[in-house]
Amino acid sequence: MMATKVAEKPKKPSVRELRRQASELLKQLSHERLKTAVEFMEFLKEKEEWEATWDILTDPKMMEMIRKAEADRKAGRKDAFVPWERVKRGEI
Repeated sequence: MMATKVAEKPKKPSVRELRRQASELLKQLSHERLKTAVEFMEFLKEKEEWEATWDILTDPKMMEMIRKAEADRKAGRKDAFVPWERVKRGEI
């Protein structure tokens, strides 16, 4: 009886490796293609930002937290907030 080898999933490249690969490819492009590549990367960045915004807007719990924070701010309830200095120091 022969053993069957299970196909292994290909290893996902690291962010560092992907950036290195992208950098090498960009160096090989003509001026016009480089311009197009930059425009496409800007599009991808903006798309990612919109997707993150959409994730927040469609999350009922997150939106409720935002509404509560806005109400607290309008009501002047400073004790409902954590001072930024504490956050920067890693206390929160």
